[in-house]
Amino acid sequence: MPLDRLKKFSTCEIADALIKLGKGPWAGYIPDIELWSPTYCEGDTRIVGPAFTVKMVEKSDTTSPVPKEHFADAAHEGSVIVISAPSDAKNAVWGGLMSARAKSKGCQGVVIDGNVRDLNEHRQMNFPVFARSHSILPQNAFVRPSEVQVPITLSRESPVVVQPGDIIVADLDGIVAIPQDLVEQVIINCEKYVAIDDQCMKALKEGHGVKETFAKYRGT
Repeated sequence: MPLDRLKKFSTCEIADALIKLGKGPWAGYIPDIELWSPTYCEGDTRIVGPAFTVKMVEKSDTTSPVPKEHFADAAHEGSVIVISAPSDAKNAVWGGLMSARAKSKGCQGVVIDGNVRDLNEHRQMNFPVFARSHSILPQNAFVRPSEVQVPITLSRESPVVVQPGDIIVADLDGIVAIPQDLVEQVIINCEKYVAIDDQCMKALKEGHGVKETFAKYRGT
């Protein structure tokens, strides 16, 4: 899979491509999850890799399955760990020990629809962490892992379902999930429209108007 080619494009450019491919207004966008490590909402961190999905449930849930091994041990080299947590959970579902294990396994980073803690530990390891917010409370007192490598619904605001193996791209602008069968089409689309936008940027910096520039290069 041509993930190196995908790394050239921002999440904004990828979302544009998915919209142009008719994938709806959300286009795989997972809102309200931000970069917390290695720095908070700054820098050029970008991770690209197949989703290794983890579903968390309330600790009191005795009916959901229990994984055979710890999810950080089960994660694949090169993957992006993607975690869904109960929407009302005030605790963290990821901490410094988890980043240490994930980094040792060669994971690209973690995307958490929930909270993270131990911020300095992740930053000292230079491990990419994207999360909804942070908390000082631990995972095991409130929630527990239930299933791995199953479809998970992310975000309280949008109906984004991440399938195991979907390609996750995360950077300063946000998070986007790309179905595996669309990766090549997304790359082709990005290459085409990024080249057009580069021409627009050059023209605008030279003092040309938006209307004339868009008409010339975008045809709008």
